[in-house]
Amino acid sequence: MYIELEFNRLSLPRKRFEIASGVKETAEVFVVEARYKSFVGLGSGTPANSVGDSVASCLKGLIRAQGMQIDPETYFDEEVDLDVRDISSAAAAALDIAMWDLRSKLDGVSLAASLAGSTRDLPTSATIDLRQPEEAGRDASILSKEGFRSIKVKVGRSLTDDLARTKAVRDAVGPKTNIFVDANGGYDIAMALEFWEKAAPLDLDFFEQPVPQDRLEDLATLRKKGVRICADESIINEESLERALDLEAADIINIKLMKCGGISTAEEMAGMAGDAGLEIMVGCMGDIGISIAGAAHFACGIDAEYVDLDSHLNIAPVCDGPIVKNGTIQLKDEPGHGVHLAADWQNYRMTD
Repeated sequence: MYIELEFNRLSLPRKRFEIASGVKETAEVFVVEARYKSFVGLGSGTPANSVGDSVASCLKGLIRAQGMQIDPETYFDEEVDLDVRDISSAAAAALDIAMWDLRSKLDGVSLAASLAGSTRDLPTSATIDLRQPEEAGRDASILSKEGFRSIKVKVGRSLTDDLARTKAVRDAVGPKTNIFVDANGGYDIAMALEFWEKAAPLDLDFFEQPVPQDRLEDLATLRKKGVRICADESIINEESLERALDLEAADIINIKLMKCGGISTAEEMAGMAGDAGLEIMVGCMGDIGISIAGAAHFACGIDAEYVDLDSHLNIAPVCDGPIVKNGTIQLKDEPGHGVHLAADWQNYRMTD
């Protein structure tokens, strides 16, 4: 017996979000429902241009998946997600999250338990995007009062402005809150090193993606100069991770389901990174609550050192979680990933 696969495209308003590569004011999302007997597995995908994906390719990938005969009993052995990933990593992620949710529901366990982990509350970082220092400090103070103990500050546009923004955040939250910065590839190697050296008094944890995606050698050089590196856009799949490991280009890798194509591939990459002694961050790319829940259960399953899953807090909600309280993602201990569509989710459905 095969699943019945349905998907819908949603266009969701979101809080204005500016990073080195541009501004986002909407989230283009695909919601996938994998129906089997009386069960429904739920997934979502958010295609990102930064990793070579798009709304058009995600649509094409999901149409491809819809035309397949997918048996939940053999899905994970047949690596169906990899066929879809060749077209769109976000489409593969949406399908794979739905299939993990379905599998867990069929087994009557949480998704984390399906990954040999257990459901637990997860402290997550929150993000300050490119904004004026005064505003950054004010919002960081609010986040600190809300219980967030780790804050990511976006940089990568202007050394002067970036240093001022980061200092404003440190001044606002004090010495006990962890701060790291993310340039989204906006610096060259010289600017990245200058930023890191000048930011030394701010006690930053690490530097996420300081240089462009294709500059793994530069990441390795920065590491040799004492910069603690978290690689994000440079590592999108097993092949790019293998190259990063060969070059010793990172201390931490940021695994995002939308980059690599879902939980199945993410689990393999986590094993590769762990065997090499790297730490793991589980991050997001404009994800809504469905894929955030999938990523959070994955983080539980691999016991990730860092969790950066806050994007759903800034996007119009179309599902009932996961709830974040006191800076912590609170997962439901129920079969699947525990997130369900809201009653009005179809109000955002695109019909063309």
